[in-house]
Amino acid sequence: MRNNVSILRLAGSRLRRFLIHPQQSIDQLITDYLNSLGFLTIHRYMLHGPSDRLHLALEIPKNNTFFNTRSGHIYVGRGVVWGYHCQVLTGMHLWEDGKLLLPKSKQVPEAGYDIHIGDGCWIASGAIIIGGVTVGQNCIVAAGAVVTKDVPDGSIVGGAPARVIGQTSDLGPTGRRMSRD
Repeated sequence: MRNNVSILRLAGSRLRRFLIHPQQSIDQLITDYLNSLGFLTIHRYMLHGPSDRLHLALEIPKNNTFFNTRSGHIYVGRGVVWGYHCQVLTGMHLWEDGKLLLPKSKQVPEAGYDIHIGDGCWIASGAIIIGGVTVGQNCIVAAGAVVTKDVPDGSIVGGAPARVIGQTSDLGPTGRRMSRD
């Protein structure tokens, strides 16, 4: 009974929000409601830092990607495909004499760690891209990879830290390596 009451209260708050903001579509309200219950988290992204530092070529699903723009800008090219739960982090903590800088407000620089992701890349699930790097065009960042250095155009990178493990030009239409016979 308690669960039903809390669901009705939450539904009532969503209905009030719709009445206040009628331009919001019904499907968006349903998506927001299911997301608040934990049933739906895809096609969303989270942003930590100034929103004017996130530059997306196209508004495409980001599959719960986390963008941190505290220490720089993030530029994402056209046709980038995102796996689930990726992280693109410009944030950096500064150290001095083996200790974090104090006060805490001085620990995170405000600029200098921009991230550029070229057109046509595939950033696979769980990948982490750390600030101050460029991922070239038509690259694949493997699942769980941690990118800490620049990635040349057409490269496939994987591992922690990420290193080049192949070239996209070697892949056939199914994504498997073509034989060189």
